[in-house]
Amino acid sequence: MLGGLAATSLATAAPASGALAGQSQQQGGSGQQGQAADGPLADPDAFEAFLDGVMGAHLDAHDIAGATVSVVDGPESFAKGYGYSDVEARESVDADETMFRIGSVSKLFAWTAVMQGIERGDLALDVDVNEYLEDVEVPDAYDDPITLDHLATHTPGFEERARGTFVPDAESLEPLPAVLSEERPARVRPPGELAAYSNYGAALAGHIAARAGGQSFDDYVDSSIFEPLGMDRSTFAQPVPDDHPDTLSKGYRPAGNTFEAGEFEYVGIPPAGSMSATATDMVSFMRAQLGGGATDAGRILSAESTAAMHERRFTHHDRLNGMCFGFYEQSRNGVRVIAHGGDTDLFHSLLFLIPEEEVGLFVSYNSPGGVPAREELVDAFFEQYYPTDEEAPQNDGDAPTRASELTRTYRATRMPYTTSEKFAGATGTMSVSVDDQGRLVTSPLGGETQRWVQAEPLYFEEAGGEDALAFLEDDGEITHLAFGNLPPLAFERIGVHEQTTVHLLVLGASLLVFLSALFGWPAAAGWRRYRGVGGSGAGSLARYGRWVAGVAAAAFVGFWVVFGGFVVTDPTGLLFGDPLAFQLLLLLPLLGAIATIGTVGLAVVAWRDGYWGRWSRLHYSLVALAAVGMTLVLGYWNLLWYEM
Repeated sequence: MLGGLAATSLATAAPASGALAGQSQQQGGSGQQGQAADGPLADPDAFEAFLDGVMGAHLDAHDIAGATVSVVDGPESFAKGYGYSDVEARESVDADETMFRIGSVSKLFAWTAVMQGIERGDLALDVDVNEYLEDVEVPDAYDDPITLDHLATHTPGFEERARGTFVPDAESLEPLPAVLSEERPARVRPPGELAAYSNYGAALAGHIAARAGGQSFDDYVDSSIFEPLGMDRSTFAQPVPDDHPDTLSKGYRPAGNTFEAGEFEYVGIPPAGSMSATATDMVSFMRAQLGGGATDAGRILSAESTAAMHERRFTHHDRLNGMCFGFYEQSRNGVRVIAHGGDTDLFHSLLFLIPEEEVGLFVSYNSPGGVPAREELVDAFFEQYYPTDEEAPQNDGDAPTRASELTRTYRATRMPYTTSEKFAGATGTMSVSVDDQGRLVTSPLGGETQRWVQAEPLYFEEAGGEDALAFLEDDGEITHLAFGNLPPLAFERIGVHEQTTVHLLVLGASLLVFLSALFGWPAAAGWRRYRGVGGSGAGSLARYGRWVAGVAAAAFVGFWVVFGGFVVTDPTGLLFGDPLAFQLLLLLPLLGAIATIGTVGLAVVAWRDGYWGRWSRLHYSLVALAAVGMTLVLGYWNLLWYEM
């Protein structure tokens, strides 16, 4: 998210692919240079037929209620809606009139606003951001300050911060400066060192741009970007005002053969992702970015400023894609692309530009199936209009040098480190190995395995694909892994004791031991009473030992039952919901940790004084060991008490 099904028939919920809903909008003329004859809109009818086929198949295959698409190709543009914006009312998506939530694509407007401030001379790239702030302060933590250049390339060194990014309702929205102060993430690495995608950093930059312009962020974007470009069907307001001339698409989750509408999603830091827009309005923005900062409607930047936004400003490795000014680079069939995706829980969007070709595409889906669909759309687009004859590397590279140093486990740098939200980073791990053909293998937890051929030491190209990765080192020691098509992110090498799979093994084994005690001890006591046999212990400590261990076991088991219920039924509830629920839940592991201390002490006493029988002492000691393991794992993930 600001930051995501099996196919079923949608015959009752969406139009058939042969009669797709919505109207296509074709426009011409923007004062730009002409496009090559083989551009996507050189034959508009052929392009529409291509897009109809792709979108119709994707809406059906990925259980998507509706989507909106727009394309710019030099002076020409095209926009069309597909499926439904309101399933129950049978309202079709109209590219000109239906607004979609575009998620983090909103950030491109924040970065455009920052570049406007730089162009006016009100802001500078290399100045400490605190120089531009009065109501928010970024604390000193390292020798170098955070600058706008760091924020634009996602290299300020902030940890990830979930709380405050989304809020449950309109009443929970606070003024942007207040949220930026209250929900400020910790600085966990020096600025400019590594990229780690930061919603907070983008929101902070948007606030700085608005202050430099003397307005609130919403008002600034309205007057300085939307109005000059004629984007009167776009807004950062939440919810979209009732008097707005256009209709906002509902967001949907698949529900059998139809869809279930979700609630409006409120973004607590608007510059990071609260914008709603139509596909045709996004045409205006793409035209400005591709046309030197201007359209026929007006100008928002100079040609020099837009060019500066498209230049690479940071990369983890010279041969990898990197970060531009807010945009990130990607490679498709050998073509350089600058892009930005956007995700809420329900809406999934993407904007990409090919500056050298004056081509851009925007797409937004109103269902979770948009995550795979947008990638498939981009793949189909490039295969159709920018095919390549170059063959991807297969198995002809050198065997990995320093393989024993590379084959470790790595975790994404985009994660919370200091708060109880840290568990959100548990799934962002990547294991690296070497297969029997000498290829490097990357296996993300729960993700798709990829294989890589070494092109040079520490640099690899995807076997059968077009991605690349590189290992980073410090003083000769491998420290990080970075991918070519994930420029605002790196993966840091972690030890065995930090690995999620190891923690899961400890948790699983510990829970089994706890259950053996919680069910076994009462059953054994009942059996003894039934037979009229007295207890096997001696002394008051022995009598209370199992009660203390039972409290630890019950507290830990109870925590994971409730926590697992949240993950299954409301996975974002603990991150974005009422913090009191999280605070109360964390009383259980705290109680378990306190009882663990007593359990360990009583285990020592049991062996010293010979309480119970040998097998009973062994089992009790196993419970104590499980409680220690559980406490250490929960402590690692900051789940022994509430930290925010």
